[in-house]
Parts: sequence; C-alpha cells; structure tokens
Amino acid sequence: MTKEFSSIVELKSIREQKSRLSEREQELSSPILTDFTLIPKIYEWFREILSGADCPPNSESVTQRKKFLFIVLFLFAPSVLAGGRLPNGIRAEISGVFPDVSPCVISNNIADVSFIYQQYKDFRQDIEYLYNQIVERLKVKGLIK
Repeated sequence: MTKEFSSIVELKSIREQKSRLSEREQELSSPILTDFTLIPKIYEWFREILSGADCPPNSESVTQRKKFLFIVLFLFAPSVLAGGRLPNGIRAEISGVFPDVSPCVISNNIADVSFIYQQYKDFRQDIEYLYNQIVERLKVKGLIK
C-alpha cells in the first residue's frame, strides 16, 4: 500500500477513536438529577449537614457556597466543572438559595470551584463528605438509585 493510501486506514482509526471519546464524554456529562426545583431542598440538606458537624462552619460563607455549588453542578451539570456551558435555568435556581448574592458572583464562583477542588485537599474532603450525605438523602427519598 502506498503511503498516500495508508492515510485512509489512519483516518478510519481517528474516526473510531473520536466516536469512542464522544460516547465517553456523553456518559461523563450526563446529569444525575435534572429537576432544578430540587436545588433549594438540597441546600436545606447541605445546611443541616453542616449544622450537625462537630464544629459547624458558617453555612453562609463564600467557601461553603463554593462547596454547595460544586455539589449542585456535579449533580445537575457535571460538564460545567470541566468548562462546559451552564444549562438554562440552573443559575436562577441557585440564585434563589443565595438571595444576597448576585448572579454574576455565582458565575464567578462557578469558574473557581473546579480549580479549588483539584488544588485543596480539605476542600475536596469536605465536598466528598457532603456529597455522600446528600446522595444518601436523595436515595432515601427515591430521587436517585
């Protein structure tokens, strides 16, 4: 086979790889939850979990807001955490649980949370604990399997 024609085999291989990557991307970006009206209830649970901690932090702090944002984004729009687009309606629902915070601040916090999660072990451990507690409550309510 000439060199020029071997490019056809390479092209076919590239297309197959792209197809597999697209399927995997779709799997990873599929949300666990889609009903944005659950966000206030999840925030209520988030606050309850924090208040039950041995040394409860202020649930209204910027750091706690960022932890909540990370969890909500992971549940409803995981691709946002990897630089994807925020689905319509989610920012408004998040704004509803933080009435004193402008939507622009929420958007700016969203840009931070993935980086903070990757860089700070304590932040990551807190999120994992809070997330697991929230998922357990979602399971008890029959909202996820």
